[in-house]
Amino acid sequence: MSTPSASGDIDPARVNKLDLLEHLADDLAHEIKNPLHSMVINLEVLRRRVARLDGDASDTLRYVDVLGTELDRVSRRVELLLRLVRPGHRAEQVSLEELLDELRELFELEAARRRVALQVELQSSPRSLALPREPTRQLLLNLVIEVLQGLAPRSVLHLVTRYTDAALELRVEGRPASGADGAPAPVPPAEPGRLAVARALGSRIGATVEEPPPTESPARTLVLRLPRARA
Repeated sequence: MSTPSASGDIDPARVNKLDLLEHLADDLAHEIKNPLHSMVINLEVLRRRVARLDGDASDTLRYVDVLGTELDRVSRRVELLLRLVRPGHRAEQVSLEELLDELRELFELEAARRRVALQVELQSSPRSLALPREPTRQLLLNLVIEVLQGLAPRSVLHLVTRYTDAALELRVEGRPASGADGAPAPVPPAEPGRLAVARALGSRIGATVEEPPPTESPARTLVLRLPRARA
């Protein structure tokens, strides 16, 4: 996989690959969404016909309900993918709170897949900064995945916002699980280059991405800081 250069510049080959994957994911999501919608409609027709049959149809309807629940679950996941890759709102200005709410389900799914708990603590802001949707969304995804992929099972991923008179701050904190002897469990190494991409995206919206030095805990923390003057 191509990565940003040592100077922090984004490799054009990597950008092209990401654009291609986005295009393919959009096409694939639409191809899945259409038959899913058809199955949901036909399942509802089947439910009504079974309900009109003579005799006790409760057992059959139970299986129909299970199918309906699973189809709805898959449909919501595909809709989430479509929202992430759909190019219709690239120039839209949104708040950080809106983006975190939009991405929260995706963060929850990825954390659950890695058996990591997700905690989100959003401090209310008297006035939110308007941010460009597309680069900010990509930036948040990079920060979360960068920290998440280095966490062992049973760890905690903590997202917390802080507002001051001077800046807006988002902390993405990884809190590793402890082993039986109380020592932190070993974690796999992070993928090189993602942090450089996040910093490049941050510079596009006037933000900085910092990695504070570890203190007593080996937990990794990334901090997105955006001056209020950016508004």
